Amino acid sequence: METLWHDVRFGLRMLAKAPGFTAIAILTLALGIGANTAIFSVVNGVLLKPLPYPAPEQLVTVWGRFTGIGLPNDRNWVSAPEFRDLQELNKSFSDAAVMTDDSFNITGGGAPERVVGADVSPSLFSMLAIRPVYGRVFLPEEAQPGHDQEILIGYGLWKSRFGSDPAAVGRTLTINGKPMTVVGVLPSGFDYPLNAEMWKPLAFAPADLTPDNRGNHGYQVLARIKSNLTLAQARADMQAVTKEIIEQNRSYPYQKFNYELELVPLLEQTVGDIKAALWILTAAVGFVLLIACVNVASLLLARASAREREMAIRSAMGAGRKRIVRQLLTESVLLAICGGLAGLLLTPVVLGQIIRLGAEALPRASDVKLDGWALFFTMVVTLGTGILFGLAPALNASRRTPFEDLKEGGRSGTPNTASSRLRRILVIAETAFSVVLLVGAGLLIHSFLRVLAVDPGFHADNVLTMRVSLPQERYSKPEQIRAFYREVIRRIDALPGVQAAGAANVLPLTDQGGSGTTSVDTQEVPLDRRTPETDWRPITPGYFEAMQIPLLSGRYFTDSDTATGAPVAIVDDSFVRAYWPDENPIGKRVHLGGTGSKSPWLTIVGVVGHVHYHALEAPSRAELYWPEDQRPYNTMSLAIRTAQDPLALMQAVKEQVQAVDPDQPIYQVRTISQLKSEWVSRRFLTLLLVGLFAAFALILAAIGIFGVMAHSVTRRTHEIGIRLALGANPQNVMRMILGQGAALTGIGLAIGLIASFALTRLMSAILYGVSVTDPVTFAAVGVLLMLVALAACYVPARRAMRVDPMVALRYE
Repeated sequence: METLWHDVRFGLRMLAKAPGFTAIAILTLALGIGANTAIFSVVNGVLLKPLPYPAPEQLVTVWGRFTGIGLPNDRNWVSAPEFRDLQELNKSFSDAAVMTDDSFNITGGGAPERVVGADVSPSLFSMLAIRPVYGRVFLPEEAQPGHDQEILIGYGLWKSRFGSDPAAVGRTLTINGKPMTVVGVLPSGFDYPLNAEMWKPLAFAPADLTPDNRGNHGYQVLARIKSNLTLAQARADMQAVTKEIIEQNRSYPYQKFNYELELVPLLEQTVGDIKAALWILTAAVGFVLLIACVNVASLLLARASAREREMAIRSAMGAGRKRIVRQLLTESVLLAICGGLAGLLLTPVVLGQIIRLGAEALPRASDVKLDGWALFFTMVVTLGTGILFGLAPALNASRRTPFEDLKEGGRSGTPNTASSRLRRILVIAETAFSVVLLVGAGLLIHSFLRVLAVDPGFHADNVLTMRVSLPQERYSKPEQIRAFYREVIRRIDALPGVQAAGAANVLPLTDQGGSGTTSVDTQEVPLDRRTPETDWRPITPGYFEAMQIPLLSGRYFTDSDTATGAPVAIVDDSFVRAYWPDENPIGKRVHLGGTGSKSPWLTIVGVVGHVHYHALEAPSRAELYWPEDQRPYNTMSLAIRTAQDPLALMQAVKEQVQAVDPDQPIYQVRTISQLKSEWVSRRFLTLLLVGLFAAFALILAAIGIFGVMAHSVTRRTHEIGIRLALGANPQNVMRMILGQGAALTGIGLAIGLIASFALTRLMSAILYGVSVTDPVTFAAVGVLLMLVALAACYVPARRAMRVDPMVALRYE
């Protein structure tokens, strides 16, 4: 222990003697370790930390899929009859709950407020072991029609609206125009599902469970697998349940389009597609740390060359190889500890920026924090880093003999060949690591540009949107809903600066909306061109104009398409390609539901372009629109195209809505441009972070190449002087130095490109429209790195060509 303490004190003195070297090394390590700790904190909080429920690995969500329609990412929630079938037929669930998103207008006692919420089975709270802070959760009998006048409120709503008053439990509120009683306050942090702040019991009416309702896939299912079963066994059980559902319901196209039930672990469902991006970021930041280690190892080798006499004297005085290695490793570990401490100071800043930038894209953001696991990770990384970058220089320094070092210290000395070779190897490795990062960043940039280039089917500039949800109790009759939206849109149209205004049940890129089976009155359509479901979009006249969705044939809806007019529909070009690829669709008829549906036939009066309602980079179902006046919806989104900043009209639009109904709140106010930005935010977050890491790696690689070439010129000054004295041209000397730098870079580039060719295949899940072996990206990275390397070599080369032969011949 005394010897170790002696090594530590000596190491600290040596680091203090070289403040410039120490500062650069600590800063390099701090950036690498800090970035790794920050990304680990994100990965730990989002992916590794279990969900805060008992046995969370047993929780799964249940989806329905038609795998025979050629849309690999197309999944549906389930219908009420399918949930009943699932409950009766499954043998693998100990419990199951059904839920759907909802929103609630709170009126009376102040300004109207809109709250995001959900209708849920009472079993949800027992399945997740959620205990209220005050009051109780729902009782089983409250999931019956006519017995659903109770609500639960979230902790945040309890604080903001009720001032954390325990007496809020038992109060009666006017919710959607109907008196409802608060029976409980749920704990802080619970907002399942869909960031809910208020919950109402879900009650299926008998009409919901009829066979005609199988196409109404509006319910999310959460289930708990029995403790004695695995996920694989539960999935096998779902195959049996699917088979039974198909057999019992021959009239519904389950078999025709290969229907199946799919189980997704709740954690995987919560995390979504950010999982692949986070693992890519983890790999990227790991490469950054490796490059930082290589750079510091190169610095230690350069410093070791200045300490050759010291090591020679130590060896001559009896210090063994192990003793020298231990001393040098102690110094490198001390450097790493200093770098780790500095990295920990840097981590909260980096972590805060990641959370800020990923506010819209990062699930479970509240679980991301610098905790004990992150500190343990930092400690392990710090010690591992110190050994990693210190071992090679230490072994190299201890390998030499006192005779060699004392001889090389004289005028006739030559460069330490082993040390120079090791530094070149480190530069090659650093370059190869940088290439992998640069290729990954390049592919993400190319993919991101491809996503942005996708035609969304609408124009996003200068469009203001907001959501309006009319309470069922006050707007129970279709004519009341029609009158409200007709008057609101008339008033908004009259506002100065408004170019067009309309409404739709959902907006593009929200991944929301209803769907169902759609039938046509023509001959049977071939299976390979038909889809079992179509996305349904009730809209008002003016919506297409406000969103600038192009009309391809026929006409838009007009004010004459009312409840008393002929039932009409507009379809998109995807619908036409599926059903009438070689015919004029205008005048054809469709109806909602299967062949036995009693819904009226709708005459197609127009064809519009396909709109990306679910995602920019994924194919989606065909779309069918009908006039909202002919089949009203309580909840709609207003879309207002303006000639100026759309947000400047927000207050004026709100006043017009409340002039029609003073108790009607608006919510989700945003522009279409903001909505589009939110959609691409996940891709942008990954791109930004990988891009920053790649830029940092490129800078470190340039510094490493510069350091090697500068050190080479310094050690070869005597040789260069002899060359010049014997008649060598200074330009030849420059070409020699540049050629050496280019050779090192070329070897690292070749190794890096080969490694990239193999490793980038892991990125395929997050790329769009770009091959993982995209030749443009690989070529661009090669050119960029070679230019940066030559620029890094230029200064040492210029210094070499200016060497004075007479001075160099006396150089020691």
